[in-house]
Amino acid sequence: MNELSLSSRIEALLFARSEPLSRDELEKFLKVDGEGLNAALAELSTALQSRGIALLDDGREVELRTSPLAASLLETMRKEELSRDIGKAGLETLAILLYKGPSTRSEIDFIRGVNSSHIVRILTMRGLARRRDNPKDERSYLYEPTTDLLGELGVAQPSDLPDFGTITEEVQTLLRVREESQKEEADKHADS
Repeated sequence: MNELSLSSRIEALLFARSEPLSRDELEKFLKVDGEGLNAALAELSTALQSRGIALLDDGREVELRTSPLAASLLETMRKEELSRDIGKAGLETLAILLYKGPSTRSEIDFIRGVNSSHIVRILTMRGLARRRDNPKDERSYLYEPTTDLLGELGVAQPSDLPDFGTITEEVQTLLRVREESQKEEADKHADS
């Protein structure tokens, strides 16, 4: 079996992480010294020069990003995405954020029954939802409605929406059932 080169392993780690990694983290994880890391980063940077991905390196952290040469292409795509109607998926997601309140993506996925990554990103780009840190779990974020969304809907706060109390209660009941189911499943595995 062929083993990946050091530069390929760095590329895989940066791609999988989707956020910057410090040089110290890379050295420790890959069991390589600073000189070896520098050589591998230079090799990776060179390999990516003619690609749509670039290696960003500020001397402390490194990250994979889209190439600056692709900026106009990406801008065209973003404008096209922003000009489209948000559709049923967008409306469902906004309803969750408005009636449930701050929600993790997994909660949104559970309520909708499908992966919501794309629509959450679109709503965030459009300024209808915002992302903030989740105080209960630093591995996830909470998404919530923005004041721009409330303004578009003509309400001062989500509780001004029709049937707010009833729908909010139904959503909370659904999430309680999910939590109980997850707890029962965890208890089964603990007993095994």
